[in-house]
Amino acid sequence: MKKLIILINLCIFSVFYSQNSYENELKQTKLFVKGVLKNQSSKVIEYVKMTDGRLMQSKTDNPVEEFELQWDMFYKIIRKNNKIMYISKSDDLWGHIGDSKTSYDYYFNEEGILIGAEKSVDFFLLDTTCANQVKYHVSYLNVKAEKLEKAEIYKDDNGDVIDFTSRKCKNSKTYIQSITNSLDKITFRNLEGFMKAEKIKYYK
Repeated sequence: MKKLIILINLCIFSVFYSQNSYENELKQTKLFVKGVLKNQSSKVIEYVKMTDGRLMQSKTDNPVEEFELQWDMFYKIIRKNNKIMYISKSDDLWGHIGDSKTSYDYYFNEEGILIGAEKSVDFFLLDTTCANQVKYHVSYLNVKAEKLEKAEIYKDDNGDVIDFTSRKCKNSKTYIQSITNSLDKITFRNLEGFMKAEKIKYYK
């Protein structure tokens, strides 16, 4: 019985330690990425996925004009100690798909493990009873290899949290969530898995 209790405690400690470790790594990685994006933009490598599936590295400050509207998706990659720590994926422009903007952010540690992710989508509603615009954001923390802990929030164009139980929004809930549920699923747990999911061959 004592051995069983010890084993259970070890399992609980292992999960807690793993979560706490990834949480700390994620905080540090986010700070590093924020600093690079703000102060060292030259270290950000931009790639463009073309409509024919090819992946091209952008060599200008305006990839939209550079690739003459033949682009499908934009990626930004940031490395630390020659390891990929961050990848963003976005359609980048308002008006690209029905006046909406979708973006994804993925954070990896030096072992290539996915430690956290974020998804965002902004879109306008045809029925403006609930809101003119919806701003959705969801963040994920790697709890352990098989599970991501999820926290999501819906806001309107005034920055107020949308209450789906309210009379003005309850009829919009199904439509709004159909949009957010259509975002790319996170089926991978490491850098190699991300590259395979995105059909990117070169990632080292």
